[in-house]
Amino acid sequence: MHKTKRFNDDHPLPPILISGFLVALGIGVLVTWHSPHALSGIYPYITLMTYNTAIGIITCGLGLYSILKANRAMLFVCSFILFALGALTILDIIVGIPLNTTNWFTVLLSEPPVHTQPMSPVSSAAFLLASITLFFAIHTKGTRSIVATLFSLLIFFTALSTMISQEFGLYPSAAWVGIKMSPQTAISLVAFSSGIFILRYQAAIAAFNRLNFFKRLVTGFIFMSLLFVGVGSIGLLQINNVASISQKLYQGPLQASNASLRIKNDISNLNRAIKDVAISPDLMNEKNIPLEVDKMEARIANELRIIEREHLGQTDITQFKALFSDWKIVIRTIHHQLASGDVEGYRKIALNQIQNTTMTLESFCDRMIVEAQEQMRLLNEQAIITRDHSANLMFVVIFGFLLAGIIVAGLITRSLSSQLHEVRQAMLSISTGDTHADIPFYDHPHEIGDMAKTLKVFAHNIDERNRFNELLTQHQKELEKTNHRLAQTNKELETFAYVASHDLKSPLRGIAQLSTWIEEDLIEKEYTEVDKHTGMLRNRIQRMEKLLDDMLIFYRAGKADGKTILVDVAHMASELFEIQNTKPGIRLELGDNLPEFETLGTPFEQILRNLLSNALKHHDRDQGVIRIDSEDVNSQFYQFSVSDDGPGIPEKFQERVFGMFQTLKPRDELEGSGMGLALIKKLVETYGGTITVFSEGRGCRFSFTWPKVIKERANL
Repeated sequence: MHKTKRFNDDHPLPPILISGFLVALGIGVLVTWHSPHALSGIYPYITLMTYNTAIGIITCGLGLYSILKANRAMLFVCSFILFALGALTILDIIVGIPLNTTNWFTVLLSEPPVHTQPMSPVSSAAFLLASITLFFAIHTKGTRSIVATLFSLLIFFTALSTMISQEFGLYPSAAWVGIKMSPQTAISLVAFSSGIFILRYQAAIAAFNRLNFFKRLVTGFIFMSLLFVGVGSIGLLQINNVASISQKLYQGPLQASNASLRIKNDISNLNRAIKDVAISPDLMNEKNIPLEVDKMEARIANELRIIEREHLGQTDITQFKALFSDWKIVIRTIHHQLASGDVEGYRKIALNQIQNTTMTLESFCDRMIVEAQEQMRLLNEQAIITRDHSANLMFVVIFGFLLAGIIVAGLITRSLSSQLHEVRQAMLSISTGDTHADIPFYDHPHEIGDMAKTLKVFAHNIDERNRFNELLTQHQKELEKTNHRLAQTNKELETFAYVASHDLKSPLRGIAQLSTWIEEDLIEKEYTEVDKHTGMLRNRIQRMEKLLDDMLIFYRAGKADGKTILVDVAHMASELFEIQNTKPGIRLELGDNLPEFETLGTPFEQILRNLLSNALKHHDRDQGVIRIDSEDVNSQFYQFSVSDDGPGIPEKFQERVFGMFQTLKPRDELEGSGMGLALIKKLVETYGGTITVFSEGRGCRFSFTWPKVIKERANL
């Protein structure tokens, strides 16, 4: 998803644009109200938004801007203005308190407005919601951000339903008490609520996710209840519309029609009585026409008031009254003629003039009846439209509630399931051994926070268990090393025991034997033999001293290593060769890849010294070559080799050469303790390396590995 472009104060750009749009639109409407003639072309359309509504829209824009700037004082002022506009308009229009809010602004105009209209009650209600929204929207955290978001959604749905109803005529929610919300107002409120939603929906989601499960359900129920109240208000308007139509139908045109019909019947009955008297003058006293005229006049006056109340045929009523007045005068006149005995004159007027006037009066009544019936037809059509609107309303209510219910249920379910999913992922990570995995919602209260804290305890316990396992493994390895060293020590002790019992006894026995020979030589006075035997005695003593010194060196090998130094292998090998070489015909060759590296100098020097000494000591010719090479085995070890072209080592003795006190020649032929290669093997293996020997026929090559990086070891 693309990131929203940011303003320079790190606010989202859309609310900035919406704020500017609302202020510009409101100012534009006010300018149009003040300049009706200059903007006569757009005046009728722009001023569909009332002056008071334009002030409210400007206030909404400023309130949105004050949220962006976190200006609490300005925000409270805007919230108060919106609340006052909405509340006072509702008190004026709905409750009926004569505040005359519609004409307040006229004092600001230089000339009277072309037309005036009150603010829509729906707009007033939206401004009340907007004031509450601004009051809570200043808060960026907690349940107040949820309240601001919910109220912004209510404003959005209210304005959107108004736009839909005006465009498609689905239901008359835009016309409350006969006053419609203008399209400009609806668009402005949709924009305002969208700006609030953009600013606060992330905070609302975060705050919603911190609620416990019960409060989340209650929040969803409250939102659904508010929607129900809003839609219920629309339904109430529909009921009021149906009741109003029924009242108009039965109390208005129908009564006027019945009144016209009764007037017609009265006139017709009186006309029949006059004709009956004209035929039979003896009925004059029985019919008492003057009295009937007086009674009928009172009834017709009442009926005409009913007709006038419905504004039916105003011209016909005036003419009817004048003609009826003349008609009464003529009736009274001919009645006097009849009373004076002028029967023919009575008959002539009654059957001609009275009859024509009666027909004219009845035609007036017929026209008023037709007009009343036309109004009844229109009301009936309006009732049909209202019925259709009611059907549309039921569809919108059912579909809207179903959709809103699904959305709210989905949001609540997603809120819970997403948190549980994240906790589950953390649990799976911890179960696989990743005890340092991020544990979500650790700072949350209630159920999710408790689960996260419990998971934290589990992770800590697993971490501690792993740490103890590592310590146990480490101790086990150390124990194995100790056991290995102990085994080596035991083996060395066995060897020492062997030396003590064999190798050390051998020179001692020789010394004892030589001392006996010397005694015998002294007794026999063979002094030449004494000197010979004394030399042999010293030789045995020196061999014993050499054996004891080599044993001490072997015992201390790897226990006092010193510090790491920079070793130039080629230079060290050359110096050691020059010191030990007693045969001028033997020369040293150095490989091209001999390294220069940091290592423990003392043990490495001991290894090279003994290998060179071994090669020089056992070489059987005056001419020869000893070669030292190096190979980079891997990232951890070098491999060094010391080769010679001497007599070589038979295969059957190659495994024995690394044993203690092992020599291939008698010590009388080649002086040595037999511990040089054993010492080398011990030093190499102490630092993790290996040593091998290779020999086929003449020549021999000793190869050993040595670590590239070695740490200083404490003296043991």
